Amino acid sequence: MAEDPLAGLKATLRGALITRDDKDAFTAARLRGWNRDLNSRANPLGFAVVSGVRDIVTTVDYCRSNKIPIAVRGKGAHSPYGMANDAVVIDLMKMTAVRVDPEKKLAFIQAGADGGDIDHETALHNLVCVTGSVSHTGFAGVALGGGLGHLSRWLGPVVDSIVGYEMVTAAGQVVRVNAATHPELFWGMRGNGASFGIVTEFVVQLRDMPNGGIIRSAPILWPVDRARDVMASWMGRIARADRKDTETLQFVLMHAPDGQPVCGVVPLIVGETEDAAKAACDELAAFGGGALVRQDAQLPYTALQAALDGCFPFNANYWDKGVFIDWDPRDSGALNSIVDGVVKHWSEQPEFASKLSTFILFMEVNGAVGRADPASTSFAGRQGRLWCSCITSWADDDVSKRAASKKWCDAFVAKLSRFHVTTYLNNAMPESEAEMLGVFPQDTMKRLRALKEKHDPDNVFKVGAWQYEANK
Repeated sequence: MAEDPLAGLKATLRGALITRDDKDAFTAARLRGWNRDLNSRANPLGFAVVSGVRDIVTTVDYCRSNKIPIAVRGKGAHSPYGMANDAVVIDLMKMTAVRVDPEKKLAFIQAGADGGDIDHETALHNLVCVTGSVSHTGFAGVALGGGLGHLSRWLGPVVDSIVGYEMVTAAGQVVRVNAATHPELFWGMRGNGASFGIVTEFVVQLRDMPNGGIIRSAPILWPVDRARDVMASWMGRIARADRKDTETLQFVLMHAPDGQPVCGVVPLIVGETEDAAKAACDELAAFGGGALVRQDAQLPYTALQAALDGCFPFNANYWDKGVFIDWDPRDSGALNSIVDGVVKHWSEQPEFASKLSTFILFMEVNGAVGRADPASTSFAGRQGRLWCSCITSWADDDVSKRAASKKWCDAFVAKLSRFHVTTYLNNAMPESEAEMLGVFPQDTMKRLRALKEKHDPDNVFKVGAWQYEANK
């Protein structure tokens, strides 16, 4: 191979190839990613800012022939696997088109698009697609690991709505993958989709949004000293057997704009009358002796989707980890153990943690998530009542702060270990084969490995959840 390992690639691309030789452009490309911690630790060979599918094929062929690792990122650039040392990053930031077929209720989503791009187009037709919970998160990164969002209790994970993929294989071929053409690969893609190729387009079944897209949402807040009472009442509410899937109630520990710690319940009520939705929120606001602040209101669903965007700015340092849990609602000891452990853990957050971006979040993920046939997809997060996630951020590049942040997030998961059901690939951050088995059952892992051997025997796409070094 030539002294410059990318010398033969630049002239064959219609898009731009940014290498280490162009220091300013390379630094800008590196820092474009969401997580500064990842940006500063990973040092790619270059960035192929592709113009379309042809450039992706060209880059895959070149990297395969020259044994150069490949990473992939989109406009959102959130994924920890979107950067890697000595790799070519295939950057899909220019591939963000979203086309909606309102008659068939289908969206054709280029793989560089983020959640906001999708909401912008689907809302025009009063249709909706499950995306992540922050609108600047890339859709592909969410979808390829299963895809949980605000509407998942009602509509399931993203993978349950995906009806097809266009992808570039390790051999540089462009293929369409769906239930008819490649049923086994289609199964594997819907849960561990980053392992077998580079998706260039998703075909997603959309759903009608009732009430013209107007929902009831926004936080109901209490002082943090009422967190135990509020969380216990919230857990009792979500355990009711008669609840509709169109009501999702999240619990959160966070900081108010003035920096004071608070707790909150964030309702999402779809399809009810305004009076019925408000009445439900009135019940919630009575928790803990009465809420301190009520922000719940009738608002467009797209406003909820963008509400957290400012809390997670680009080019800050982040670490997160999460797990699915469940408990017996009749067991008061279990409930108290969860509540006491979580409230105590919040008080132990690193003192340097950003008040803007440090959260403990509990999202309901039963309902439609759990009703689907678990054998229908490789996504294994069908069990568990709650997806529990701990995320923190810090301002500077002090490596000791990274270690302390990781320790705090790891400890959160450990404190809930008695109630673990499974883990969500997108924030599992596995560090070993044993931890991967906490994401996928043994039988699922066996099928996924067989698919990997068939579709990528030379491990061209080795940067992904199984690259444990990226998670340490």
